[in-house]
Amino acid sequence: MGQPASHAFHHQVWYVALVVHVVTAWFSSGYYAADEHYQVIAFAQHKLGELSVEELPWEYDARIRSGFLPGIAYTVIGASRTWLTANPFHIAFALRLITALFALVAVRTFVRAAMVQVSEDLQRPFILLSCFLWFLPYQHVRLAAETWAGLLFLLGISGFVGASVRNVSWLVAGICFGLCVQMKPAMLVACGGAMGWALLRSDTRGRSFIRLLSGGAIALALGVAVDSWFYGEPMHTLWNYVYKNSLSISKVDPLPVASETYPWFYYFPWIIKYGIWPIGAVLLAALFWLTYRAPRSLLVWCIWPYLVLVSAIPHKELRFLFPLMDLIPLMLVLAWHHAGNSRVIRVFEHRAVLITLIAINMLGLLVASSTAAGSGRTRLAAILYGNQPLQAGSLGYDLDDDLLWKARIPPFYLPLGITDIGINDPCAMANDLPPTPTSDLLIAEEDRCSSCTPEGLGYRPIGRSETTAGTFLLDLYNSERPGPYFLYTNETRTSHPSEP
Repeated sequence: MGQPASHAFHHQVWYVALVVHVVTAWFSSGYYAADEHYQVIAFAQHKLGELSVEELPWEYDARIRSGFLPGIAYTVIGASRTWLTANPFHIAFALRLITALFALVAVRTFVRAAMVQVSEDLQRPFILLSCFLWFLPYQHVRLAAETWAGLLFLLGISGFVGASVRNVSWLVAGICFGLCVQMKPAMLVACGGAMGWALLRSDTRGRSFIRLLSGGAIALALGVAVDSWFYGEPMHTLWNYVYKNSLSISKVDPLPVASETYPWFYYFPWIIKYGIWPIGAVLLAALFWLTYRAPRSLLVWCIWPYLVLVSAIPHKELRFLFPLMDLIPLMLVLAWHHAGNSRVIRVFEHRAVLITLIAINMLGLLVASSTAAGSGRTRLAAILYGNQPLQAGSLGYDLDDDLLWKARIPPFYLPLGITDIGINDPCAMANDLPPTPTSDLLIAEEDRCSSCTPEGLGYRPIGRSETTAGTFLLDLYNSERPGPYFLYTNETRTSHPSEP
């Protein structure tokens, strides 16, 4: 392997990466998955006395979610309201920015350590992929268990990918792995694979193993302290998670069952589909090729145990793959290196193919970094928050039950004068349904009903959850997704709050 890439190039890339991550943190408002809000910010709101236990998901009462991320949210929300601002969108931006900065530190640490594994001609592509592979900045700003567990795991294995395991800080690795597992218990198998790989190469396996265990014990003790503080009683959520899931598996005390279940192989086509064609196909091909050509690679030992575990679980979500996403750049360059001068490599070396892949990646990066996360509901909430005359009255949703939870704006983002009345169909009487109260504000899909429209009943559209260009590009990415959602104000409202 060659010498590290030039320091000047390295620094320039990281400065640009910092800008991209800050921009992404600003525009990627909201949350990708419900757990990112309802098991982090909502938990923090409960500790702040703003939400009752009845308004929280069942995981809070079960005490199976680590207090680390809600604790960070609780601290930042409290400090911001005391010294800076009470604007929920600025506070949420601060939370995403903290995650982005932590991500840049973790990724840069890993890249520097892994550089010795990368041939000189692939070092610059490795750095660029680690910063700008289209979905990574989007993932790096999520205050979610998947993101933080992945970054802690990345820090834990940074010493393992160096030239020699003799220089590994086993205690630090153990702490990182312990914190990672508490964030995302399923990562235990990935951490176990990494530790097994490293210990087999260590000349002092006994001492190394003891230091790993000591680091893990320190992390567990820290977890007990944080969980006990956050929940207000002595406990450890990791133990609760293991205990309650063991009861569920034995059917003694089943946990609530998720409705989205898929066959074991579903993650493979998902990687191709949601990684964007043809980039997704390249990612999957690189994984199989590296496994075939370098089965003793650390990446193989980390990725496959985790992938087998999450594939065996009937309930599947794309975000379950996120903890290992930062390994993809190294996987790609190592797979390329092991491909040698094959016919496939010669195809990808054609300028037209490379330009096409780069263009697709940059387009994906642009969209992912400039649009609101998830359904874009916080984009609509920002319109309410920033428009003083709209900050009073009732807010209804002209949506079916299965879409309501995707578009509903959490109380954290609503102005104090807004009352959420839930499902509200202004066309109920026209459709021979029981009438519902007319809401002052309405969120609905476009052209929901051909015989009756919000505009025909006196509503005026004042915003949409995504831009027109964003809708076109997001539909190309996933044609099955719902939306966009539109925000309407009732023109028949007789009174408005006075301007400040």
